[in-house]
Amino acid sequence: MKHGTSLIRSIRVNILVGLLLVTPIAATIVVFNFLFRLATGWWPNLLIPLLERIQPAYLQRMVVLLVTLFLLYLAGILGRNLLGRRLYRLSDWLLVRIPVIKDIYMPASRILEALFSQRKTLFKEVVLLEYPRRGIYSIGFVTAVLPPGMARTATGSEPDETWVSLFVPTTPNPTSGVLIFAPRSELHPIDMPIPDALTFLMSAGAVVRHDDGTRTTLLDRIDEWLRMEHGNETGSHNEH
Repeated sequence: MKHGTSLIRSIRVNILVGLLLVTPIAATIVVFNFLFRLATGWWPNLLIPLLERIQPAYLQRMVVLLVTLFLLYLAGILGRNLLGRRLYRLSDWLLVRIPVIKDIYMPASRILEALFSQRKTLFKEVVLLEYPRRGIYSIGFVTAVLPPGMARTATGSEPDETWVSLFVPTTPNPTSGVLIFAPRSELHPIDMPIPDALTFLMSAGAVVRHDDGTRTTLLDRIDEWLRMEHGNETGSHNEH
């Protein structure tokens, strides 16, 4: 009876471990498939007879993807020469004057403009700072050096050190957070790449890259959990 219970438990645990390991891979496949279909599902009706000659059907989408990349390449070349710049400015002038269309075009254009204009200052460095109070530390991202006027307003006088603006994200959703200002001397730089810091935040501190360059993976966490479960069960059996 005990052997049968152990076998059932082993099957249940292995199924759970398999589910946990496969879930991120399945999510990646689903998202990639969505983006792939979005990029290859635009072909006009005129091309359908030509594409139907290509079999299997999956190759049709590969052909469309290559055509899409080629067209984007041509658009990039065109946009970097004099004629392309004139055509772009003309189309931009037209799109911002068409009702409804401008409400879609202008926000998308402004977001991209902001990203590129600030690309040298956004998330420049990962730091530790004492926030929300002394003795408790949070991860923050230095975004920019504070203008002298704002630093002077924050200190009430002419500051004798550099002040910076920081984005302190929440976890596990680092897209939300707070913007704070602090003197540079009160920040503690972390030798951590920004992508690793974001991963650390999204995992609520569970996934961290070690000094040797390796990082804690999902399988490592599952092994640790299984060892804890096994140890707890062993302790319970010993008590009985």
